[in-house]
Amino acid sequence: MVVLLSGHLGFLPPTLRYLISIFTPVKKTLAVLLLFLACNFLFAQSPLKPKLLAGPIVGSVTKNSAKIWIAYRGKGQNMLILGDTAEKKVHYPTSVSYITNNKGDIALTMDFTGLKPNRVYNILVSIDGWGANARYYFKTQADTAVKDFNFILGSCALQLPGIARMVFPGAADWIYYRMKKKNSDFMVWLGDDVYYFGKNYKSYDNMFDYNIRLRKGFRKYRDFLASQPNYAIWDDHDYGPDNSDKNFVLKDSSLKVFKGMWPNTYPEGEQFRGNYFNFRYYDAEFFMTDDRFFRAPDGDTAGDFLGETQMVWLKNKLMMSDASFKFIAIGSQVLNDNNFGESYATYPRERTELLDFISKNNIKGVIFLTGDKHYSELSKRVWNGYPFYDFTCSPLTTPPLPRRLLGAYHNGNRVPHSDYGKRNFGRISFTGNKGNRSMKIEIIGRGGHKKREIVLNENELMKK
Repeated sequence: MVVLLSGHLGFLPPTLRYLISIFTPVKKTLAVLLLFLACNFLFAQSPLKPKLLAGPIVGSVTKNSAKIWIAYRGKGQNMLILGDTAEKKVHYPTSVSYITNNKGDIALTMDFTGLKPNRVYNILVSIDGWGANARYYFKTQADTAVKDFNFILGSCALQLPGIARMVFPGAADWIYYRMKKKNSDFMVWLGDDVYYFGKNYKSYDNMFDYNIRLRKGFRKYRDFLASQPNYAIWDDHDYGPDNSDKNFVLKDSSLKVFKGMWPNTYPEGEQFRGNYFNFRYYDAEFFMTDDRFFRAPDGDTAGDFLGETQMVWLKNKLMMSDASFKFIAIGSQVLNDNNFGESYATYPRERTELLDFISKNNIKGVIFLTGDKHYSELSKRVWNGYPFYDFTCSPLTTPPLPRRLLGAYHNGNRVPHSDYGKRNFGRISFTGNKGNRSMKIEIIGRGGHKKREIVLNENELMKK
């Protein structure tokens, strides 16, 4: 130890080397030890160099604004800027919000306003060697009410870090590459976007860390999240334990983590407590609902599913909307009356209330988007003269369900030849002139090839 410490002092300034050299060997060793301890203390107290942990993720995008998410460690500011490719102008965040864990890691959502319609913006991250090149970009909406566009959707994205990733997702994560290649305008996540297991949902920090670990560890998934706007709801697995409801003891922690991880535009105020919001894309409006936070325990047929406050919010939004297409995104199936697994049908009081309200007021253009089932299909049910449709899209990477073996195949409301039982994602495209818009629903297999197609006209989505 004496030889090691006293013989390698070249890193010290000349004055310190001289002072130490005149000490006796014992004093010299003590002096060097004290110096090393002092240096370690100073280094420990100095701020960590900023390091990108995950992201960027593109969230809500309008014609004049955008939300971008990153996770990082260490001190820093202005770590992400947008570059207007037309005007060569730089935009800085106008406001930020964030959550942290017990290690000081930060999940940061940045709001950018004052953007121009129909512009491409490069995402420039100024930490961890980024900034020289724009790896990702997005495009704001055009300043028009009606435009041809498409989006993709899916649910049930099982991914496990560590050695288990060889099995789940295994090669299934290639689906994100295929989804990215479709160059869609945005992505709608329909729940089970993350799978918590065991200790993952036992604490706020565990949920925080697990989300970051997945976004950091899977390259195809990470690249996909950065490649287009993302809008997300949850279901049981990214909320808490399997089939969990309003009695989950850490539901407030789970809500904080989810909202801190997905850069969507949530309604403000304590009265809107819960995981729901809406957004508009040209002549389509999306009502992203929360089927967990207010949900009564399974078996309570008179209990809440969305809950009174959320139901009032949803009804008001539907009544005010003039969109040609009104998508209600829910984690569980709505129209399938097969009692296998979870569905809105097991909460008949509230489901009847919602379907009655829409049909009575003839709110045109309503389509349900659902997940959870580990297979995809389109269901149709005429309710009081109103033709309801429910497009279920699942799974992305989770193993498909052996439906016939488990008794889950029967669905008396299924549109013939619309079901698909393997890993897949959906794409919905809009074309046509105002008043005669068409919507094409496609189920696309893991390899990127179309497996099913159904076309609906906006004039089919109303009472005659």
